[in-house]
Amino acid sequence: MAVIASYGGDQRVSRSLSTLVAEFESNGYRVLLVRASEATEPLVWPHAADRPSFVITKPNIGYDFGSWATALAVVPELVDKPFVIFANDSLLGPFDSLAPLVADFEASPCDVWGATDTLEYLPHLQSFLLGFKTGVLRNRAVQTFWRTVRDLDDKDAIVVRYEIGLGRLLATEGFVSRPWFAHEQIVPEGGNPTTIGGSRLLEAGFPFVKRILLDNPDVFPDAAVARSLVLSRYGQDPADWA
Repeated sequence: MAVIASYGGDQRVSRSLSTLVAEFESNGYRVLLVRASEATEPLVWPHAADRPSFVITKPNIGYDFGSWATALAVVPELVDKPFVIFANDSLLGPFDSLAPLVADFEASPCDVWGATDTLEYLPHLQSFLLGFKTGVLRNRAVQTFWRTVRDLDDKDAIVVRYEIGLGRLLATEGFVSRPWFAHEQIVPEGGNPTTIGGSRLLEAGFPFVKRILLDNPDVFPDAAVARSLVLSRYGQDPADWA
């Protein structure tokens, strides 16, 4: 299964989210969407066929870790699935098939998989795409971690306590983690692959661009290069996918 944490100010579903759901479903993953929003109206999908298997709606608190924790609480049988991917809608795309991503995750010899890793703060897998194989989510310490996720307003605190904290817990429990695209392949040591290395990730075959790049082109000079690459490689303007 794929669990997607999504935020929306209204009931509109973006092209990126709709396509992400459709790609997971076409690659054999039933999708559970956890939608955080104050809007109470039914979601409006660009294409009805792209609707996920399951939708949970919740107040806009807790960020992504709160949404994933909600999914595990509401659908406890998730822990028994052989392959579980946690994703969020901070990405624009996918502009191409997710088959290579799914294949890398399922064939990887690791217990926990991520699209990218970074050395920011401390070495860890970045949480916008995480894959868990059989037994990981069933581990008692890991279940305790998810049961004790609390609503935090500070994103830096969330990164330290939950993104990095989860990585440290998994290592302590003896689980092996591995990224699809290792940071040293993409950026100088200490860099963030999804921000300063967005265009390099595209060149390596990652079919997404982080939304934050296009939202802040003055902060991230790589945004223009990444946008140009999506236009030339896929014939799409990522701005249309927001």
